[in-house]
Amino acid sequence: MLILAIDTTTRFGSVAMVSEGELIAEVNYASPSSHSRQVFLAVDEVLKISGKKFNDLDGLAVVAGPGSFTGIRIGLSLVKALALASKKPVAPVSSLQALAQKLILPGVELISPMVDARKGEIFACAYKVMESELKEIILPAAYNPETYLELLPANSSVHLIGTGVDLYWPLIKEKLGQRAKVIERSYYIAAEVGKLGEKLLEKGQGLSPAQLEPIYYRKSQAEEKKPEKK
Repeated sequence: MLILAIDTTTRFGSVAMVSEGELIAEVNYASPSSHSRQVFLAVDEVLKISGKKFNDLDGLAVVAGPGSFTGIRIGLSLVKALALASKKPVAPVSSLQALAQKLILPGVELISPMVDARKGEIFACAYKVMESELKEIILPAAYNPETYLELLPANSSVHLIGTGVDLYWPLIKEKLGQRAKVIERSYYIAAEVGKLGEKLLEKGQGLSPAQLEPIYYRKSQAEEKKPEKK
C-alpha cells in the first residue's frame, strides 16, 4: 500500500510517504506557532520527492492526538478534506504510540512516551515491548507528572521519549533515578505514523472523514470556559 502520513500535533511537524512498511519520502519542519502554511508545503514536497501523484495513494494516516488542540484540528481538517476529495480511507494514529515505536530496539523492555500537555500536565502512557510489539500497561491520558511517574512499574528501567521528558527531566531523575533511560531520537513521527496507519488500513480498519475524531484526553480551553447548562 502507498500511504501519506501527516503529523501536526506538536511543533515538530512532519509529512511522510510509506509503502510496504518502508519510508519513501519525508519532510520535517519546526513550527513554533501554526502549521497552517508549512504542512501544505510539506505535502507538496513529499509528493515531488517520491515522484508519486495523489491519485496513486491507497490511503492516508494522521495523528489524531494527543497534542496541541490547534495542531490536532489543523491536521484532521487537512486530512478530512483530502479524504473527501479522493475518497481514500484514513487511519487515525496516536502520537504516543508513534513516539514509542522509535524506541523498539534490542534491550528495550519498557517504553513511556511523554508529551507536554501544558497546564502542568503531560499526555503519557507506558508500553511493554513483547516480540517487537507494544503492549499497553498504563492507559494513555493527561496526567500530573509526579502522579504518573509513581504509576510506572517499580524496579524496572523505563525508556522515555517526548517533549514532556525534556520539560520534566529534573523531576524524572528525582523520582526514577538510574531507572530512567533516554535514547536520542527525533520527535518527528510521520514515518512511524505511516507504518502504523498502513497496518490498520491493511486490516480494513480505515475510517471515512465523517468518522474521524480527535484524541484530546481533556477539554480544550474553549470548552472549559463554556458555562454549564442548567
